[in-house]
Amino acid sequence: MGKIYGRGACDDKACVTAEIFATKALFELGIKFEGSLTLISAIDEETGGFNGVRYLLDKGHINGDACLLGDGRGGFPAAYTGGFLLVTFLIKGKKAHALSFPDIPIYRNEYSGVNAIQKMISVMNFLTQLQAEFLNTETKYPNFPGHPSKVSTVNIAKIIGGDKLSAVPDKCLLYCIINTIPEQDVESIKTRIIEFIEAAKKEDPDLNINVQFTMSFEPFASDINSKFAKSIKNAIKIVYNEDREFKLFQSANDGHWFHEKGIETILMGTGTHENNVHAEDEFVSISDLIDTTKIFALTAFNYLRSNAIL
Repeated sequence: MGKIYGRGACDDKACVTAEIFATKALFELGIKFEGSLTLISAIDEETGGFNGVRYLLDKGHINGDACLLGDGRGGFPAAYTGGFLLVTFLIKGKKAHALSFPDIPIYRNEYSGVNAIQKMISVMNFLTQLQAEFLNTETKYPNFPGHPSKVSTVNIAKIIGGDKLSAVPDKCLLYCIINTIPEQDVESIKTRIIEFIEAAKKEDPDLNINVQFTMSFEPFASDINSKFAKSIKNAIKIVYNEDREFKLFQSANDGHWFHEKGIETILMGTGTHENNVHAEDEFVSISDLIDTTKIFALTAFNYLRSNAIL
């Protein structure tokens, strides 16, 4: 009881709903603000935000000093966000009859195949080693309840290659996502990958590999002692009747675009890891939705009213 079910109910229709009703309540109360309040509901967040928030910011359609982003988990604000890197590796080989002309270098002639999938193994081994190295550095920032990882992560997400069992595959495409903790910059990981690729090419003259960094964001940490952060903390204390610390939200989100434009950004969402986000029977608790709406309204009230004392 007391739940709303449906695809996107928690992520992220609940936050949009909370933002709308929070803004509506403030305007209906006739509160005079020292500044302006803008409500934004943008598309494309799940695929990078290039056609959503980034477009709006680049074109100058939106601007501001601070952004309370409706995303992430509920119950706690998130002032720390991890970095993100989507990288693809494409290896091209040579197709041949797998039984007559297999990829055996010591027995190769001009008709022999070059197995692209087999050559991708070294890339996967490198990524596995990279993950092992990440285990040596844990973040100092607190996670949301139910989120166990405190290190940067490598997810070998998708591999495409080959077309039939009797042929040496001439192409292999690997998709990989790397999420970093705030202490790990993304550019240094790109450098590591490029150095690995160059070394692999020198070692294997038959390696025809291309790497693309399709999308990347550096991690960021917001100032938890600013007026904006204190406005959020005050709102949360009123709603939950207790102080709650700022958390780390390690997933990529639109907050990176605001942060890159110098706009102070803190996340506040609804629900927890138990809400089946992106899965069957996704839901949001009505009580969580109401609490988040109150936090949005109180934060704007605290931050924008002319006589605010925090």
